[in-house]
Amino acid sequence: MAYNLQGIIRKTTTNMAVEFDRMAYITQNFANVNTNGYKSVRFEDIIDADGSVHGVERTDCRVGEFLMTDNPLDIALQGAGYIPVTTPQGEIRYTRDGAFMKNADGYLITKTGDLVGSGIRIDGTCEKVEIKSNGDVYTYKRVFDKPEYVGTIPVVQFDNPEALKDVGANEFVATENSGKIRLVENHDYIKQYGIERSNVDVISDIYMVSRINASILASSSLMKAINSMYDKAIELTQ
Repeated sequence: MAYNLQGIIRKTTTNMAVEFDRMAYITQNFANVNTNGYKSVRFEDIIDADGSVHGVERTDCRVGEFLMTDNPLDIALQGAGYIPVTTPQGEIRYTRDGAFMKNADGYLITKTGDLVGSGIRIDGTCEKVEIKSNGDVYTYKRVFDKPEYVGTIPVVQFDNPEALKDVGANEFVATENSGKIRLVENHDYIKQYGIERSNVDVISDIYMVSRINASILASSSLMKAINSMYDKAIELTQ
């Protein structure tokens, strides 16, 4: 009997830990509901042979909704993949946050100062910037002048994007498990004058919070019942 109670305690404790982990990921989703291009994270259950539960982190890679803006440097990636950027330290990272801007030298950068692609310089005197759906960037000295090609915003894909490592600032780095990286060519994924919203499903996450709370309360009640049984067992031995 004691062995069975100990097994129940172990499983219940493990299950409660999983639920608290799941709650942490949902809280992260809520915190990033307004983060451009953010991909929500879910915590899936895996039941072991002994009946205990542990969780595995999964990233929801679905494309978020398009939000129109009036900034010509804003772009939304409306297809699978990421935009490679280079930090000031030379590290290659990947993002879907297309709220770009120019640095003091005119180069297209992220809001954290990372260089977009291999370096796309936009002359500060041009009157118009056009970003094609394939990522080609053109500038116009005057609105009706002939456009000048200044570079391409690249898009890359991974075999297993869920394995990319989140390093903060809405950026990721490749890992051993993210698989082969490949440049996407001849695509039409990029939309100018807009950003991709996060794909957080607030209603679904609120529902999940209620389920988690119910599960934690049930586990807590079970632990109290087991504790009471132990107390009675001790009293009988005295």
